[in-house]
Amino acid sequence: MDKELDNYLKKIEKYLKPMVISERVDIVKEIKSEMSELQNNGASPEEIIERLGSPKELAKAYLGESISKNKSFSWQKLCAITAFYSLAGISGIFILPITSICGIAFMFCGILCPILGIFKFAAHFMGYEITQIQFQAGSYTAGAVAFLPISVVIGSLLFIIGKLGWDLTIFIIKSMSKIQKRI
Repeated sequence: MDKELDNYLKKIEKYLKPMVISERVDIVKEIKSEMSELQNNGASPEEIIERLGSPKELAKAYLGESISKNKSFSWQKLCAITAFYSLAGISGIFILPITSICGIAFMFCGILCPILGIFKFAAHFMGYEITQIQFQAGSYTAGAVAFLPISVVIGSLLFIIGKLGWDLTIFIIKSMSKIQKRI
């Protein structure tokens, strides 16, 4: 294969570093196969590169597709999203970090809130009062028994808001990755 095409593949592989190795290898093989097919049909290396477009844009499309396949949260996916930010431009610098970080933070708080409610409720029945954990609205302060259902409701709302933030992040990434996929 031509040196220009090899350099193109190396750039693609560099941009896809945060992906799982097996996915990255499959993508590079797919692109290499497409290049070979185009070469067999008489296309020059310059024409092939022109057809595929910028390695950065092509890698961004593959990263976006990989991220948006599965909506669940994982640390590897978070690393891939971080790499996608660096390729995504202005929206990756401002919008995606806000939606993803807020989404994760709200989901975490949504889980933590009911746990604190259970902890305060259990402590109350063991004869302890935990005044540091409380719900107060105006002059009303919820007691330990009332705090449990309030914490479950607030936790549920926080988790739903966080999930919507995470889903918005995935939606934005899907939209960005659809912009350019030429293979």
